[in-house]
Amino acid sequence: MAKTLKFDTGVEEYDLNGCFKARFNPTDTSFVERLYKVFDDLEKAQGAFQARVDEIGDDGPALFAYAAERDAEMRGHIDSLLGEGAADALFPDINCYAMADGLPIWVNLMFALAEEVEDAFAREQGKGDPRVRKYNAKYEAMRKKYKRVK
Repeated sequence: MAKTLKFDTGVEEYDLNGCFKARFNPTDTSFVERLYKVFDDLEKAQGAFQARVDEIGDDGPALFAYAAERDAEMRGHIDSLLGEGAADALFPDINCYAMADGLPIWVNLMFALAEEVEDAFAREQGKGDPRVRKYNAKYEAMRKKYKRVK
C-alpha cells in the first residue's frame, strides 16, 4: 500500500457571487498569466465591441445579433479561466457587456480576481519571510557547528 503525503498547494475555493465555485491558487503564475491574457483579450474585445456598435447604429436586429455573438465569445474567455460553465452561472440571462457600477460586468469580475491575486501575493510573501529566516538561521547554526576548521 502506498503512503499518502499531503501538502499545501495554495489552491483555494472561491464562491463567486453565490453562483459559481472556482478553485485556483491566486499566486500561481500560470493562473495569473491566464488572468491577464484573458483581461487583455477581453479589453481588446470591448473596444472592438463599441466600435462595431457605433457602426451598426440604429439597426436593432443587427445590434442584438452582434451583442449575442460578442457575449458568446466573452463567455468562452471567462470559462477558459475559471472553468466550464462559469460564465453561464455568473451571468445567467445577462450579457457580459451589461453595465454595473459604471463598468461592463466582465470588467468587475476581472478586477475582483486581480485584487484577490494581489492580496494573496502580499499575504503569502508575509508568511514566507519569517519561515525563510527561521530556516536560514537553522542552516547557519548547522554550518557553524560542522564547519571544518583549518
